[in-house]
Amino acid sequence: MSARPATGPLLDVERLGVDYGRVRALRQVSLTLEEGEMALLLGTNGAGKSSFVEALAGLVPVSGGRVHLRGADITSVPAHRRVRRGVSLVPEGRGTLPGLTVAENLDLGWRAVGGRSRGDFRQERERILRLFPALEKRVDSDCSTLSGGEMQMLAIGRALLARPSLLLLDEPSLGLAPKAIVAVHEALRTLSEEGLTMILVEQKALTIDWTPHLTCVLRHGEIIMQARDRRPTSEQLAELYLGRPSKGTT
Repeated sequence: MSARPATGPLLDVERLGVDYGRVRALRQVSLTLEEGEMALLLGTNGAGKSSFVEALAGLVPVSGGRVHLRGADITSVPAHRRVRRGVSLVPEGRGTLPGLTVAENLDLGWRAVGGRSRGDFRQERERILRLFPALEKRVDSDCSTLSGGEMQMLAIGRALLARPSLLLLDEPSLGLAPKAIVAVHEALRTLSEEGLTMILVEQKALTIDWTPHLTCVLRHGEIIMQARDRRPTSEQLAELYLGRPSKGTT
């Protein structure tokens, strides 16, 4: 993993809350990431993981708390403006558009922030195809013909073409074959080593051979464990999910 720079936080989330009517999805969640760090956010279905990254992306309103990006308060900034400020979300379920080719889906990612030359686009697209070689042979294919793994790679590639400073990934391994999971994880490790700040949401402890800078476990909308440079074991994670304290994970 790349060394953490001695700078102020890129992301500072303070006591964030999200409500859906009478249902409280997030309860005063706080998290801080320096530039170049990766956070792994773990939790069962309904723990509030998707609500958290969707709130950071501006897709759901917050009921309390603040979100700061590079010191600027973006709590009330609309989603499309957050993209221009450097926040990109890869949603659960991929979010690619059937009826469009791989190349056209990538083009949408580039157009999301506007004002850049087509020459730059070609250069950036080549970088994405090097990161995900499986897409190179499918550039002219309708994205509906892609495998689940290829579709996930495309969704990540499209988000990267917006040149984010913060990449949010909501369960990118969900429903993928083991080989595809390995390919996606290897790409994420490369991006982390290159210094991209990320929040990776997953339900299970990942079978990756590297450790994120920060690991958090959510349960019932609250962070119940937060640890730097280590992850809970599968046994510890099961205990946390069941609501039992687990020695050595706090």
